[in-house]
Amino acid sequence: MRAITAFAGAATIGFILACKGEPLAQPRDVSGNYEIVYADNLRVYIDDTLVAEVQAGENATIEWNGETFDVAAVCGDDGTTCPSEAYWGAIGIEQPWGSEYRLLNFVNLDPARPPLGQRMGGLLEDDGSFGMLAGLDLDGSESCASIGIGVVEGKFDPANTAIQEGVIKFGWAGGCTFGGVTIGTNVRLETDVTAVRTGPLDLSGLTPEPPIDENGEEIDETKPDPDAEKQE
Repeated sequence: MRAITAFAGAATIGFILACKGEPLAQPRDVSGNYEIVYADNLRVYIDDTLVAEVQAGENATIEWNGETFDVAAVCGDDGTTCPSEAYWGAIGIEQPWGSEYRLLNFVNLDPARPPLGQRMGGLLEDDGSFGMLAGLDLDGSESCASIGIGVVEGKFDPANTAIQEGVIKFGWAGGCTFGGVTIGTNVRLETDVTAVRTGPLDLSGLTPEPPIDENGEEIDETKPDPDAEKQE
């Protein structure tokens, strides 16, 4: 996986980003180390239509263009990797420009899902909701010919110690084959998540990638001038 340009996958995922240089209405310190908790579910969308929702141990069939395949064929060791199998179980949340700005970085702290120190970039909204996009490029899927995009969305609780209403979304623009059935249009997989803050931000013991913006570009760690961005 490697850093990518955020807007390249926006249409596939349904993802909207605000202006990173605009300060929050009120500073919001969400930095820290967090443990990710996965819900026991998977939703499958084709062209933004929900075609299946299952929990572990359950199965269902999906009909597409007159053909049928099992939901179990969507995820597997030799096929597409589902969100709960690929995304990190522990993250550090960093605010590179400080708690008064919208820019967020998620840093991979999960040694079981390397590379350690990989980043996602995204933005925090005034109500505590956020969207992270740059940083997950799912080109390792053997079931999908196209490169996939990974997104994490959610909302911090009022105390800024937990993530609620979290969703991890993996999407491809087409060319996926599941159970012998080829899907020639957009496919999206979703899993619900929450996260709990386990302590202050601690990136010791690893060499993280440099801080990035929501487009996956390395940033100048000098805080931005909001008035200058508005004039562009």
